[in-house]
Amino acid sequence: MKRCCLYVPPNLKQPFSVTAMSKDRIKPSSRLYTRARGVLITLAALYGLAVVLTMTPFIQTRVLYAQHIDFWWYNKFNHPENYGLAPGKTVNLQLTSADNTSLGAWFIFSDPFYRTHLPYPPPPNPEFTFPNREHVAAALQHNPTILFLHGNTGTRAHPLRTVLYTAFTSRLSANVLAIDYRGFGDSEGHPSVRGVSMDARAGWDYLMSQGARPEEVLILGHSLGTAIAGLLAAELGREGIHPRGTVLMSPFSSIRQLMDQYYLFGFLPLLKPLSAIPLAPRLITWSLVHKFDTLTLVPDIKSSVLIAHADDDFDIPSSHSSILFDAFLEPHLPAYPSIPENPLSHTDWDNYTLHDTLRASKRAELVSTTRIEGYGVYEKMQRRDGGTVALLRTERGGHDIGRVEGVQDAIGRMFGFYGPL
Repeated sequence: MKRCCLYVPPNLKQPFSVTAMSKDRIKPSSRLYTRARGVLITLAALYGLAVVLTMTPFIQTRVLYAQHIDFWWYNKFNHPENYGLAPGKTVNLQLTSADNTSLGAWFIFSDPFYRTHLPYPPPPNPEFTFPNREHVAAALQHNPTILFLHGNTGTRAHPLRTVLYTAFTSRLSANVLAIDYRGFGDSEGHPSVRGVSMDARAGWDYLMSQGARPEEVLILGHSLGTAIAGLLAAELGREGIHPRGTVLMSPFSSIRQLMDQYYLFGFLPLLKPLSAIPLAPRLITWSLVHKFDTLTLVPDIKSSVLIAHADDDFDIPSSHSSILFDAFLEPHLPAYPSIPENPLSHTDWDNYTLHDTLRASKRAELVSTTRIEGYGVYEKMQRRDGGTVALLRTERGGHDIGRVEGVQDAIGRMFGFYGPL
């Protein structure tokens, strides 16, 4: 009897292994998993590095003030005409802070004074002595003045700032004193909370030394400058000095709250994930070197205040302005009702609802609200001391809201630049 043999082709004479086939099938998904894990580990490492850097004093200073960032090299301060300002309209100054730090500044004459009181063409200025300096005192008597405190990065010659000087001197008929804090532009030193506060006071003291009256000087800050403006306004308030008012454009309530809401690249939360880790928020607060906190200054700011913010500001959320406005309003409202201790008590919940309703009713009574379609919302309240606090939230304007004509008009109307206060 013949045996039946099964023919096996030479290329298949290999041990058959189900395990080997399974591994071949798993390989693509395994590679994908490995890559995804690598990406996640890299992102976690980068996030951890970003948090550590945020807690480093050197990095905090460089990011917060960014005084060395000046992409456009606007630093020819003896030639303000190079940056769009009229010939002879600007005087380059060197001020001295309380700790003898030298500060660069520009005094820009109001348009009415420039056109009617200054010679044209301007006198020669070969040694950069700025002969029109002798007219500063007269200009302070002729028109009100804005003490301008700019935000971080760049200098007083930055184009986003010079367009504001032009608007303020023409549309508001105001003089402008713009200072560069220590470490910025041609100013000496390195920035700190105490240092920049002294620098703002040096600008104020210079105006007073030239014959300005406090009620003729408006303190105006933008972005980081709002925290510095708050420090100056609070200091003056404690001394019983009453400026014309204080304007906060695109402010933040405090550095700590701003960090909680900061997004890397506009969409990655920097510190929010850490809120779930015990003691992590407290550690971050402890690590802060530059603790700007305008919220804590509210009780000491006695002047009238205008807060302006755009809802499309992607650098600082406009909610910070609402928080500041509510802080000024809070002393005039009934206290917040406490949550009932017994959640099943109908009486306690009725009392809670009643107090909450009274609070909302009182707010509606104190705050007048004007809505302008396509533009924004304007809220205003009168304080017991007679001062006014207003909040202007525009739909558009971005972070540099000072360029919006409606904001300039709000400043002019509220602080009497268009007529008597």
